[in-house]
Amino acid sequence: MKVLRRRLMQAAIALPLGIGERAAPRAVGYLPWWMADGTSAMPLARLERIVLFDAPVAADGGLDSREWLKRGAALAGQAPLEIALTLLKEGEFERVFGPSSSRDRLYDGCSHLLEQPFVAGVHLDFEAYEDMAPAAIAGFRAWLARLAASAAAAGKVISAFLPASDAFRAFDVASARHIGWWVAQLYDAHWAESPTTGPLVTRSEANPVAIPRTRARLAALGVPRERVSLSVPLYGWQWMCDSERPGARTRGKGRLLTFAETPSELMPNDRLAASVLAARHGLRRDRERTPYYAHRDGTLWVQGWYEDMESLTQKLAPERAAGYAGLAFFPLGYDKGEIVEALMRWWRAATS
Repeated sequence: MKVLRRRLMQAAIALPLGIGERAAPRAVGYLPWWMADGTSAMPLARLERIVLFDAPVAADGGLDSREWLKRGAALAGQAPLEIALTLLKEGEFERVFGPSSSRDRLYDGCSHLLEQPFVAGVHLDFEAYEDMAPAAIAGFRAWLARLAASAAAAGKVISAFLPASDAFRAFDVASARHIGWWVAQLYDAHWAESPTTGPLVTRSEANPVAIPRTRARLAALGVPRERVSLSVPLYGWQWMCDSERPGARTRGKGRLLTFAETPSELMPNDRLAASVLAARHGLRRDRERTPYYAHRDGTLWVQGWYEDMESLTQKLAPERAAGYAGLAFFPLGYDKGEIVEALMRWWRAATS
């Protein structure tokens, strides 16, 4: 995922919870729609929130919720469930929130979701990595205030994913208070189209997705740490590249890795398991203890990068000590339970 490289220098601070605000859940799981039929193999009962991912918003604000309501109803009773709405492509944010007609249409679609007894809230995954028109930003803030009022009246919540981009200026301090809890993007320090190899999560502030810089973005919005869950990737990327060294120049788009082997009936196409390949080719680690493997393929090299318990506990230890609410795992089903449960035990040990 492309992100701009301008720096945000505010220091992260902890703020008290205000009236009407709530703490984030300690254990959140993003459940992809394509794996929703395999929940019997996932530790849903130990999660405090499930975010069913994802329901794309059409350019005219339309939201076809029939399939999401069907899948959501099947998950009812396992954990409070939110539906993730997504705007991920360039220009989508302005097309939806510029015209009042599309804002109204999206409001109606969200209201219908919030009327369902098994839906605990709506999760906003709206991302933009280009300059956004002031009119669209103003339209979004007005739409959010209206939706948050309706959600509060129904006893539901609006939550949001905050992308790691200095260009995403949809929220200000006032509009941020309409969000009940947040998921902070910590992954995508390197992504599928990344020009170099490297970790998905990093504390190196030279990277726009660095954990300290993400903390600063939230602090600038006045968001208390108690309302923030930190995203944890259960996937990785494998690239063709120029050498075996970390930071090598990539040759083409990366291939998706899951942490562990996934059942073929749930993922028939993505069959690369990072932990299996690391055992086969030799496990290596960078300075942040990030696991990766490397092996030669003809005149080029192959590198596969992911995160595991050793790297995640080292990288997230400062946030664990600083009072952040919890962790949001993306996506469920990619680790066969090896990361989610162990990492939550580690996290909760500091607060229990």
